[in-house]
Amino acid sequence: MEKKQLIQDKTILVIDPNTKLENDKTFCFWASENDDILNDYKYLISHEWSNIQINDNSEESINPLKYYHINSIDLYDSCRNLAQKRNITILEKKVLSVEQKDQLHIKTDESTILCDWVFDSRPPDFKIIKNNKFYISQSFFGLKIRLIDAHFKQDVYHMMDFRVAQQRATQFVYILPYDNQTGLVELTRFGEIIIDKAEALNILDEFINNHYGNYKVLERESGAIPMSSLSPKTIKNNRWVDIGTRGGNVKPSTGYAFANMYKHAQKICSNGQLKNAVFSSNSRFIFYDQLLLIILTIWPHKGKPIFERLFKVKSSKFILKFLAEKSSFGEELSMFTNLQIGPFLKATVVWLFWQVKNYVPLIFLILYAAFGSNSFTKNQTFFNSFDTCIVVVGLLLVGIPHGALDHLTEGLVKEKKVTFKFIVYYLALMVPIFLIWTYAPLMGLIFFLVYSAWHFGQTDIENWGFSNPILAFLWGMSLLCFLFGTHFKEFNYILKLINVGGIPDLVNVQYWSYLFLIWPLFIAVYKQKWYWIGLIIYFFLAQNLGLLLSFGLYFLVHHSYTGWLDLKNRLQFSHRKMFIHALPFNFGAIFLYWVLFVEMGQGIEANEAMFLVFLSCVSFPHVICMGNFYQKNRLRVS
Repeated sequence: MEKKQLIQDKTILVIDPNTKLENDKTFCFWASENDDILNDYKYLISHEWSNIQINDNSEESINPLKYYHINSIDLYDSCRNLAQKRNITILEKKVLSVEQKDQLHIKTDESTILCDWVFDSRPPDFKIIKNNKFYISQSFFGLKIRLIDAHFKQDVYHMMDFRVAQQRATQFVYILPYDNQTGLVELTRFGEIIIDKAEALNILDEFINNHYGNYKVLERESGAIPMSSLSPKTIKNNRWVDIGTRGGNVKPSTGYAFANMYKHAQKICSNGQLKNAVFSSNSRFIFYDQLLLIILTIWPHKGKPIFERLFKVKSSKFILKFLAEKSSFGEELSMFTNLQIGPFLKATVVWLFWQVKNYVPLIFLILYAAFGSNSFTKNQTFFNSFDTCIVVVGLLLVGIPHGALDHLTEGLVKEKKVTFKFIVYYLALMVPIFLIWTYAPLMGLIFFLVYSAWHFGQTDIENWGFSNPILAFLWGMSLLCFLFGTHFKEFNYILKLINVGGIPDLVNVQYWSYLFLIWPLFIAVYKQKWYWIGLIIYFFLAQNLGLLLSFGLYFLVHHSYTGWLDLKNRLQFSHRKMFIHALPFNFGAIFLYWVLFVEMGQGIEANEAMFLVFLSCVSFPHVICMGNFYQKNRLRVS
């Protein structure tokens, strides 16, 4: 911003929980003499190297590139000097949340700050990112030392030295000589478990003594860098910009970030004005990173031999080119054919399953609507025996359980447990709905459709990366209207069973109903939301299913399962723990339905129809709980 003269007319506040008064890390990158990053940061560079060494192999030149080093304290001091020059305020506070309202609101423990732009570098929680199964860390512990007797090769930096125990991870020593006697010797681990400092100290002490002899410790540094190819899918306006790790600037397979942060800053400040530019890698390199992360997660012992072979079959200069994502596909193909092909083929199979598994429920819905209907359910309003088995299993596995976890959402009470207060609140919300159905069935139906449309729409839209309440309600209402319109006679029949009364016949209502899915299809195609497109395909095919079955399959296989995964992802619970928490309410819901409807002695069809009434009663408090849950945990507010 300073270089592009974008600071002068702005009031700027920097909020950081730390004072940044220590040299707590090092920033490194490689570049050639003509690269912009070198020219812009030349005044901060403290050391540079022209050669690389792996293990005890021969050193290798990386000319015309050089590897550059910046002390973090020098960068911090430079920023502080700029802040004083431009009258920028630095506030030592922790940001609790950022929220978009009429302006952007930044909350700290003491105040709320309103602003026009936010550049958000808060570290994200990668553990709660949906589908982020292959997430590890690059943790490190380093010693700045002075050798007593031996000497470093001053112009050679050791990128990876694997002559240490691997300990069910991929571990290596990284050495940056500052002169012939002092340097940084750092133990780095690629793995799920963060490196233990005491353990790392013992490993480094043994390594240094074995290869360099006696030494004196001058400084220490440690940290952990996330290695994840999935970044949080935050929904922002044009003036809320994710940067740093939060903005996907960290190279997933290596942990390098400084050069990417520089490129991202260039994009944000391009053309003489600020803009919300998103940093992104080429999809080909994202795929490579994901393959390596799969290998390092599932088969961590394979990391060392893969890296060692990589540096044997390819030059260090090419590897830096590849890591900078500047290599060609032909060069990459030549590299992979010279590596151990087995781990990469297995990782590719895992990757394919990883990509497809989220679509399994959708594929089931489409196949059942396309083929199951011809054999079992065509034009049936109510369930046959096969349908009943599918629906009952779905209700027991996810339909009832996903709603039986409302006590964990903190939507009614703050305690994440079943309390007497929670039960009273929950029943207090159910009873009015039951009374409305009893004395004003039409009003009960309208009310049920309104809050159901909101709930279904909110769950889908939030998961598809939007945060628009109007879009959510319109989508929810459209899918319900399409279902009812394409099953108009069945809908009318069910209305009579629940004492609502019928609706007069409408001309060509089935064809007019298609309009309710045409507009969502245009948005889904334009935004490339493939799951949304697939769900619309299901609804078109579901015209061959009975109304209750087509809605039931959507409710169980898509909606309930999505809500279940959202809770699991946020709460960080296992499926088993979720079921245990849901068990009391599962039994309670089944018992309540039996008492209210089955024991009344009505027929099977009436009971199936009255299930809609029961569903509306238990859904109302559930909608409130999940609405608060999404509002509190949505990616837009973090």
